[in-house]
Amino acid sequence: MKASVLKENLAKALSVAGRVVSTRGSLEILSHIMVSTEKGRMRISATNLEIGINYWIGGKIEKEGDITIPARLFTDVVNSISSEKIDISIEEMDVKIKSENDNLSIKGVSAEEFPLIPSIKGEPLLVINSGILKDALNLVNFAAALDEARPVLSGIYFNLDGDNLILAATDSYRLAEKKIKLEVKSTNKKEIIIPAKTMIELSRILSDLDEDIKIYIDDNQVLFAAKDIEFTSRLIEGQFPNYQQIIPGENETKAIINSNEFSNAIKVATLFSRESANSINIFIKSKGEVEIKAISSQIGESDTVIKAEIIGKDGEISFNGKYLLDVLTNLKSPKVSFEMSGKLSPGTIKSEKNDDYVYIIMPLRS
Repeated sequence: MKASVLKENLAKALSVAGRVVSTRGSLEILSHIMVSTEKGRMRISATNLEIGINYWIGGKIEKEGDITIPARLFTDVVNSISSEKIDISIEEMDVKIKSENDNLSIKGVSAEEFPLIPSIKGEPLLVINSGILKDALNLVNFAAALDEARPVLSGIYFNLDGDNLILAATDSYRLAEKKIKLEVKSTNKKEIIIPAKTMIELSRILSDLDEDIKIYIDDNQVLFAAKDIEFTSRLIEGQFPNYQQIIPGENETKAIINSNEFSNAIKVATLFSRESANSINIFIKSKGEVEIKAISSQIGESDTVIKAEIIGKDGEISFNGKYLLDVLTNLKSPKVSFEMSGKLSPGTIKSEKNDDYVYIIMPLRS
């Protein structure tokens, strides 16, 4: 291999690919980045056997080739170089890195030892804008289970039916569902479950993109493809719970609340609820107020009252404050609709004017 690339482009590719590099795995090769050339571009690849990333950057390719390089060392070296252009070449298993002021060499390993990152061929399952997908993932990722005792609950459910895409996640204590009306209609119907930790990484990558994403699947893999990036993940086998039955219909009490005021009140209450598993109490008063309280026998108590539009009767309920903050932090709506039907029934949070998202939280017994 003999190639010249811009440092800025290489550093960005290494930053993205480095997110899935395994640092504590049993296979030493998983701590490496594979560098290869393909059709006049340089490809940076990384995998932890669950997630795979291919990132292409432009450059001047004088000689084709491939090799794997220790990811952390390579990334630190590239970031430390001050020159705009970097020349990379391979001499046997040595990677030569040259710039205006630097002449470096890193021991590499044959690319033949690097695990194959699956490639899925055929027509895409669907096409979706990167920003729309990122926002949807941010609204459901946090609701998935952190442990894998029940694998399907540690994943994000994708349900495609024509021009409708539904994303959902639940850890059995809460449920988040986001509906998307696709601009490019798909003729496919498909249900899959993708690990939530994979989708969290994908959401971070999508933050830097503004383009359409093509999604491909086969029996056990899903591929998200942009112009210069391919992101591959394994799928979770199993049947996602039939969650529709727990979504409440009409609720007895509804409060239309300013999102920032509600979020700030919850943040204050959680400071006083740590010793009680983040339990906070919410009182909805038909006179137009929502009161948020938390009590700690060790440090004191908080009591915040905010104005709101109340529809229905008074209500009282207790929740895990962190679960409320998760949704309020990500739901981009000036006002939210908080609904409930008694202190032992699930509570619901929606955007005030948009019915394409619903977040349901099981109450705590107080």
